[in-house]
Amino acid sequence: MSVEILDASTICNFINDADFFTKSVEKRFSAIDSNHDGILSYTELACELKKLRVIETHYGIDGAIPSSDELGQLYHGLFARFDHDGNGSVDLEEYKSEMREVMLGIASGLGFLPVQMVLEEGSFLKLAVEREMAAKVYA
Repeated sequence: MSVEILDASTICNFINDADFFTKSVEKRFSAIDSNHDGILSYTELACELKKLRVIETHYGIDGAIPSSDELGQLYHGLFARFDHDGNGSVDLEEYKSEMREVMLGIASGLGFLPVQMVLEEGSFLKLAVEREMAAKVYA
């Protein structure tokens, strides 16, 4: 983990760099696809979502931790968002499309004033910052 400064333009530039974004998504998709069949099952995607533990973290608010049933409903709902064609699996294009929407949502929430965030190594946000820093070095 590292502390980084980013804003909406950091994320938008990452998404708009089609080659870099596509390669980043392909790499993450491949890492999540544990059986290497070229599609993500509910179990594979749910495992990745559970690693984030965002919903399970109470941030100091007592009693805010959802039950395992509530988390299960959340993960099923998120899987349905990724599974655009409803066939019970997520292919690379569905994953890429939804990750693009997630990243745009984060960018919209951040706005254009820089914010300082703790980012996990290898996360899309960290990759966006690294891409931006590399672009500045070579500019």
